[in-house]
Amino acid sequence: MLIPVSKELLFVGRPGDQRLGQWVNLELPPASEPNGIILMGCPDDKGVSLNRGRAGAKQGPEEIRKAFYKMTVPMDSTWNNLKVFDAGNIPVTDEILQTHENAFRAAEELAQKSQTLILLGGGHDFAAPGFMGFMSGRLKSNPKETFSLINVDPHLDVRELEQNTPHSGTPFRQILEQKTLPAQRFVEFGCRENRNSTLHFDYCRKLGTHLAPLENLRKNKKPISELFKSYLNTLSRASSCIGVTLDLDSCQEILGTSAAPAIGFTVRELFEIAFLAGSHPKVDYFELAELAPPLDPSGKSALAAAEILYSFLSGRSRINKIHKTPLKASKTKKTVKRPKNR
Repeated sequence: MLIPVSKELLFVGRPGDQRLGQWVNLELPPASEPNGIILMGCPDDKGVSLNRGRAGAKQGPEEIRKAFYKMTVPMDSTWNNLKVFDAGNIPVTDEILQTHENAFRAAEELAQKSQTLILLGGGHDFAAPGFMGFMSGRLKSNPKETFSLINVDPHLDVRELEQNTPHSGTPFRQILEQKTLPAQRFVEFGCRENRNSTLHFDYCRKLGTHLAPLENLRKNKKPISELFKSYLNTLSRASSCIGVTLDLDSCQEILGTSAAPAIGFTVRELFEIAFLAGSHPKVDYFELAELAPPLDPSGKSALAAAEILYSFLSGRSRINKIHKTPLKASKTKKTVKRPKNR
């Protein structure tokens, strides 16, 4: 059901100058690949437009790939233990609910084929079908899995659905309402006090979500990377699998995003966050959302996103043993429902 990546995006270097476009695998493994890392694109921004954001994120997956596949394979051979597959893009339809269903089913299937799933957006609304599909697939393989999630984002994205239609402001309310992810294992890292209503802050507090506003993080003397790492370590004690979803709207230095901020994280800080996520043995879901290339003709925003993706994989390559021995299957079956169509 996935649309293969265009081979025009697979940059080819000169002899002796191998690029990632020549290194990545386009054929998915026939069975479960314990050390596998799969990329999946969601080239759609209807959810952004419905949320009154700036369009353009539908071009995100293509431009991230274009910049990423031009990069070289690390000269220190640290990526030799990585097996990266590009599954292509989900089919996009005129109906956002059907497109989300396609994303859910694809993530669910791919989560059973590999250890790590990387989602390239697209609007941040795909965090709901993407992560929920990922959880569902993992639970089918191992019913004892437990999950945590960190959202790096100035926005809480816990709005109510309007007329039964999701958008880029609703994904984490959709996830939390399914109960598979306890609110106590969900972190809103870098949320802004002036970008979210009191109603939405109160919703998160009532559920027990961990709130880490950027204003508070900046008051701390520790680097952002250390603060992020502390949340990772806390969540790892409570769960067997962690997801990290990174909205590029959190970056103050690039223009090509759905809601470019004046104040936020730097590219370097997001680069370090991605490396920490990749190097953590329990982080098996990573998402880059809301790169909107048409809003930055210079191409710098797409390059920044590719650098962040590269950093995640560099971190992943430094895990001595990526594959984790699966827990014994339980007789109790857990399921994850698809995003609610209320």
